[in-house]
Amino acid sequence: MVAGGGDAVLAKPGDLLVPGDTPFGYYPLLAFDKDGTYVPVVTTAGDYKYLGDLEVDWDNKGNVVSWSGGPIRIAGGANPDAVASDPVFQAKIVEPVDEYVADLDANELAISQVDLEGRRDPAPDPGVRTSEVNLDNLTADALRWQADQLNEQFGVANPDVGIQNGGGIRNNNVIPAGPITELNTFEIAPFSNFVTITENVPREQFRQILERAVSAAPSSSGRFAQVSDFAFVYDDARTAQEINPDGTIATPGDRVTSIILDPDGVATVICCDGGNAVIPGADLTVASINFLAAGGDGYPFLDLPFTSLGATYQQALANYIIAPAADGGLNGTISAAGYPEGGEGRITVQ
Repeated sequence: MVAGGGDAVLAKPGDLLVPGDTPFGYYPLLAFDKDGTYVPVVTTAGDYKYLGDLEVDWDNKGNVVSWSGGPIRIAGGANPDAVASDPVFQAKIVEPVDEYVADLDANELAISQVDLEGRRDPAPDPGVRTSEVNLDNLTADALRWQADQLNEQFGVANPDVGIQNGGGIRNNNVIPAGPITELNTFEIAPFSNFVTITENVPREQFRQILERAVSAAPSSSGRFAQVSDFAFVYDDARTAQEINPDGTIATPGDRVTSIILDPDGVATVICCDGGNAVIPGADLTVASINFLAAGGDGYPFLDLPFTSLGATYQQALANYIIAPAADGGLNGTISAAGYPEGGEGRITVQ
């Protein structure tokens, strides 16, 4: 089993590690499947610090009989024990990629008047996985804007709201006020997530989608939502939502205590009346990404059909910040008034 996303360093005694790294466990970890058979499990840290090397022998019936290997440190920098680059790979892979990335970095799309917070820092510090931040407000707005630009081509309704999960924002730094390049947009939104529209989302289901977003709070979690064209309030001392393995809701949460839509600047309260009851009304149309619409991070869109609009969330971000103001874009300027540090009060902890 090759695991990804956990960033755990596995190593054997004597394996060369990047200074400061502490092994989570032995390389490989050993698990058992339901038949009691050994399963070697490997993973490694991100940011290209190591190359994982697992050698496995099977018998003629497909049973694992032996294994060996370990992490190969590749992030040695100027240290004398750093792994030297292969000249062929350097010429055919590294240098062309570096050149392409340099071109992205040289292509300035916009100017930001404000520092854009994109760190994952845990609470109580601001971060994309724990609280509202201005970079994620920008990204959520870009999703909703792009969906609004493309919906007619795909025969779906205009989005009422937009939702982006904090785990999809990957730059993990503060982008200082100044030029915003095409490379910045790829650093922020690197995955092949496509802008989607999900129609006919009942209000109570929408509330449970938000319950999922805050179900791990105050802990840092990629499921934490960043939102567009609405605001909500939650209390992390209340019951957290729990999800079954099949994605259905095992325990409905009751952390979300207020949801206020803001279409065209007119506030509309849809939750909560009389304790935690959702106020009856029309279903919602939600702009998000296909990862979430398909149930990623446990978001309970359930069996609601969604429409992919053919633009990635990186393209949406780039398009939004350069589009003319007449088309609802930012016309090349991310203003401090529009995206203030600390956010605008879209998400409030009660």
